[in-house]
This record gives sequence, C-alpha cells and structure tokens, in this order.
Amino acid sequence: MELFDFIYYVLGGIISLLLLLFIINLFSEGKQLAVLKISILLILFIFHWFILDYLIYPALFMYINFSFVSIFIMLFFLPVGKKQSISIPIANGVRVDERDTMFARIELKPGTENYNSYYKIRPEMKNIDDKLRAMPKLFESEGKHYEKIKAENIIKMFQIEENRIAEVDGDVNPQKKYYDSKSITKVIKEQCLKLGADEVGVALLNKNYVYSHQARGTKPWGTEITNNHKYVIAFSVEMDFDKVAKAPKLDITEETAKKYLKAQDISINLAKFIRDMGYPAVAHVSGSNYEIMLPPVAYDAGLGELGRMNYLISKKFGGRIRLGAVTTDIPLETDKPVSFAVNEFCEICMKCSNNCPSGSISKNKKELIRAVAKWQFNVEQCYSYWRYLGSDCGICMKVCPFSHKNSLIHNLVRIGISNSSFARKISLWGDDFIYGKKIN
Repeated sequence: MELFDFIYYVLGGIISLLLLLFIINLFSEGKQLAVLKISILLILFIFHWFILDYLIYPALFMYINFSFVSIFIMLFFLPVGKKQSISIPIANGVRVDERDTMFARIELKPGTENYNSYYKIRPEMKNIDDKLRAMPKLFESEGKHYEKIKAENIIKMFQIEENRIAEVDGDVNPQKKYYDSKSITKVIKEQCLKLGADEVGVALLNKNYVYSHQARGTKPWGTEITNNHKYVIAFSVEMDFDKVAKAPKLDITEETAKKYLKAQDISINLAKFIRDMGYPAVAHVSGSNYEIMLPPVAYDAGLGELGRMNYLISKKFGGRIRLGAVTTDIPLETDKPVSFAVNEFCEICMKCSNNCPSGSISKNKKELIRAVAKWQFNVEQCYSYWRYLGSDCGICMKVCPFSHKNSLIHNLVRIGISNSSFARKISLWGDDFIYGKKIN
C-alpha cells in the first residue's frame, strides 16, 4: 500500500471513530434525534470515503476527499479572523449599589423603614417591584413547575446558607506566617480544589466590583461597604449536566441551591484557612454576604468570559457553573483573563436570546454599561418569569452551545471556536443541525 493510501484510510478511520464517539456521547445525553442524525452521517461518510471511491475513479475520489477534509481541518483549527479584546476600566469610583440588585429589592417589605428609604431614592422602581411582589413566590404551589418535596428541599438549603452568615469572617491568627507568593498561591489553589472547587484563579481586586452599599450581609442594610483587600480568589463549581438539561423544571433550581451551598462551604473554609495563617480573608457567598460582584472578578481571575446571557462562560463547563470568592491580603500571584472567542461566538449565535421565553436577553449589539461593553439584560423581565415558573428557569444555560458535556468532540469544537471565525460559523450551523435551533 502506498503512503498516500495509508494516510487516506487512517484519516477516514479517525473521522469514523470520532463520529462513533459522538453518537455514544449524544446517547448518554438522551438526544435520540441527534443520535439518528449522526448515525446517518456516519453511514454516509463510510460509504463515501471507503466504498464509493472504488466504484467511480478511485484515485480521483481519494484525492478530492483528502483535499477537501484537509482544507476543512486547517480552516477549522488554524487562526482565521481576529478575536476582540475586552476593555476593563481600572477603579474609577463607578460602583454598583447592592440595594439595586433584584434579590435585594424583592426582599424589601412594604411599610418597613428599609422599604420606604429605598423607594425614596429609587421611586422609579417602586411600581415594578410591587408588581413582582404580588406574584406567587418562588417554590410555592402556584408556580407552574411546583413539586412539594423538591421545593421544601430547596428552601431548606437556602435557609442553611442564610444561617451561616456569621462564618464569612472571623478572627485572624495574630501569629502571621510568611511565605513567598508563588508557593502560597499554589497551596491555596490546591486547598480550594480539595474543598471541592472545579476551577480556581486569582486576581487583583478591582474596586469597581466592590458594591457601594450593603443590602444583605454581615452589616446593617444601607451600610457603606469598605473592602480594602488587595486580592480575590475566585472559583467555580460545575452544575450537573442532566439536572441543567431539565430546565426550566425545579430540578435545575435544586441543583442551583445544592451548588450554592457547596460554594458557600468552600469559600467559608478557604477564608478560615487563610485567617489561620495570619491574614484577613472574607468569604463572599450567595444570599448572606456578597460584597463583590462575582462574574467580573472571576473573569479577571481567568475562569471564563462573560457571554450574551450575562453568565460567566467557563472553557470547560460553559454556563453550567456557580461562582464563589474570597477576598484577602495574603500576597498572591495573579492569573490573567482568558479569551476563547466567547464574545465572537455570542455575536452570531443568539441561541440564548432566541430561546428565552421572557425576552430578557438582548438580540442587539453590545452597549457601554458602567464603561464596559456588554449585552443588555432585562433582569425584571427575567425574574418575573421565574415567579411564574416557580423555578430559576435556566433555559439560557441549557441551550448554550458552550454548556455541552465535556467530551473529545466538544473539546475539539471548542478549540476550533477559540481559533477560527470559520469554525464558529460551522460549529453554530452544526449545533443547530444536531440539537435544533429552538427547544420545545
């Protein structure tokens, strides 16, 4: 056998094997229609690559097939087109008030001092928020996807989080231990992963991402937040693929609560670990103590990029993550932001916005929001749909092409998307063909 013939058949065998592995992955994801589509594609490929060339002009067919696939592979994986760079401003005093966040607003009780104080400074939000409060609460029987046992379990998990507020900070060991930044950064990252994190990174704490006033936390409502820590340790925990696939049913909310609880446990224990070494450290956790905005600090720490749906998109898990963080003054080595073409892919994809039942995700170009170019998001519309469902929806996370299971095929596609504008267009077409443009 000539060298070209050998290479030709090996290449055909590799492609056939990859398609077979993809079929197995799709079967494990429960995508029966997709399994059928790729099975037909595999049969057609085997016939065309290994059989048809013997029926009509063998050499000519082999050269055409080989040339076409070789060009396709090069266009898919080699750098084609440019990637955008995200401009993040240095601290300039433009800070977000935590009292303006949706969850903080919705917790205000009519007639209370905090309620009256807030709507005195934000009168334009009162009618909107009062209408949302009048809707059925999350996890109550009026919700479309209410399930009694799951709802009770979710409420218990969130109550556990609220009850651990006193643990986010604590006394610092007066006997400070000294380390070089490289070795202690390695130790802290290893500890974070041992505690259960899936990804971890370190960044300088950009003061733009520290909330200006507290709404929920260790200090009274409305207290001005002063966090002078130099570093932030950000981490992510993966959400179970099969649970996310059941969105918008209550399964995804149960998984959300479970992973928030896990992130809380990691951050509280990691902060205590650092304080025991003689350095101040505060845990920032869902519900009970967010002094900082987690997605942008996680971006700075190299955990992912912000996508159209306003989630941080992880290179490994897509939007299927929950974040946690610890701020501290222990001297650390910082990581750099990563770029794997989330911005470029989100510009052409639109899958989250096209599938969003509430129409909360922008279909337009990015806008400058607090000096950062990003996609607009209607949080009130989104939350209103949550109240209707009785769950936290998660459809955008479910349909995002980056959120597919980690597998050889999907990882190869991610490499292509990161490098090539050609790969982004082909991958989007392929995702639409295999998984469908819209869910039922």
